[in-house]
Amino acid sequence: MNISRLHSRSLGALFLLPFFAYGIGTALVTSVLNEPEHLAGQRTLFVGGALLLLLNSLFVVGIGVLFFPILRERSPGIAVAYVCTRVMEALTLIVGVVFLLCILELGDSAQGQAPLFQLLSKGNFWAYQLAMIILGVGSVAFCLSLYRSRLLPSWLPLVGAAGYGLLALGSVLELFGLPWGILFSGPGGLFELVLGGWLIARGGRTVTPSVAA
Repeated sequence: MNISRLHSRSLGALFLLPFFAYGIGTALVTSVLNEPEHLAGQRTLFVGGALLLLLNSLFVVGIGVLFFPILRERSPGIAVAYVCTRVMEALTLIVGVVFLLCILELGDSAQGQAPLFQLLSKGNFWAYQLAMIILGVGSVAFCLSLYRSRLLPSWLPLVGAAGYGLLALGSVLELFGLPWGILFSGPGGLFELVLGGWLIARGGRTVTPSVAA
């Protein structure tokens, strides 16, 4: 099982770029939503943030696509499932962005339409939490497949499996009104940061089928 240096670095970059795209995009959108009375005057800032959130979804799909040929050699079913997981995550996040863009259409009247404003904001929140549940549940098998393939240090996929499980649990708790999502997302986020850095710096190991079996 061979991974080219370019393939490895591209995957690593795709794991790291969402932290910037989604983080900055969320910060821009939130800064505008905190002052809904000035929404119309900050359309450019809001749209810029929304575009970064959409770009994040492209990165997410790219991760699934680039990992597909790597996983397919050992676990075809998991390879397909992981691509589907990432596509579903991306689509759900896009739904959240649509809710945000609907808020933009309210303009300066957003403050005067508080119930609708709150409903659309909640829609974005629910979409994000659902996307994280999809990602968490769908990525546990992905991490276990990486563990069996020995493409990475054995501890790293195990941390990922635990981290993604906690991510899904944290989002479920958020949907029930328990604000533990950020805390529970830490291990999964750390896994993706370390994995991205590892793939860029060192790449995956070359493993023959007889050794990995």
